[in-house]
Amino acid sequence: MSPQRFFKVLAAVTAGTAALLALLHLLVPAAREHWGLSIITLLVFVLLNVGLFYAGKSTNRSTNRMAFSGLISASVFGKMVLALAMLFVYREVTQPTNQWFVAVFLLAYVVYTIFEVWFMTILAKEK
Repeated sequence: MSPQRFFKVLAAVTAGTAALLALLHLLVPAAREHWGLSIITLLVFVLLNVGLFYAGKSTNRSTNRMAFSGLISASVFGKMVLALAMLFVYREVTQPTNQWFVAVFLLAYVVYTIFEVWFMTILAKEK
């Protein structure tokens, strides 16, 4: 997968996710207080996926046959820890009045996880 194709699809995924989050904030008044989390979550997942794309391209060129598998394992674990940390820090810092921040976060998490699986599968086939 070329970087140009990756960034085009990433832009489309990000625009679609932003639209879904905006719709959620418009339709669910209780979710409106978490718009800041939506923006931060989008930025974090965009940066995470860009880093993972380039790390995946790099491990494809590696002579270590297990490098790509190790990257997958590390990314799954790392993203899980990052997700829990983000939710915990957000809850502690902002003291939200409702639990909609979890839905806001999970929407982006699921979309970007699907995107990650898609492009990592393509990268794996290039090996």
